[in-house]
Amino acid sequence: MKNVDLKQMKRISVIWGLIMFLALAGVTVLGFVYKNETKKYKEFESLLVEQSHEYVLNNNLEKISLNELKEKAVISSVTVNEKECEGYVSMKEGDIKAFIQCGDYKTRGYKE
Repeated sequence: MKNVDLKQMKRISVIWGLIMFLALAGVTVLGFVYKNETKKYKEFESLLVEQSHEYVLNNNLEKISLNELKEKAVISSVTVNEKECEGYVSMKEGDIKAFIQCGDYKTRGYKE
């Protein structure tokens, strides 16, 4: 009787081990997919900061919208992954940051 219990325990342990492995692998894959999907948005945010840096500093602006930057020919496009983006570039204490909303993606801290 004890022999059967040990066999069942071993099977249960193997099954739970497989379940845990598959769960961990699934979460890892989802993380890579999310990182890959958001990569272009992060690159666009960096590009906005780079292209608008001088304009924001020279004009002593605290905040300027993407549409204004495009109208002033500071940036050429407000589209990422074929999605029209809204947003702004903000300067606080000399630190310039870009905040965008494109479809389902939104920069952390974005305020409408």
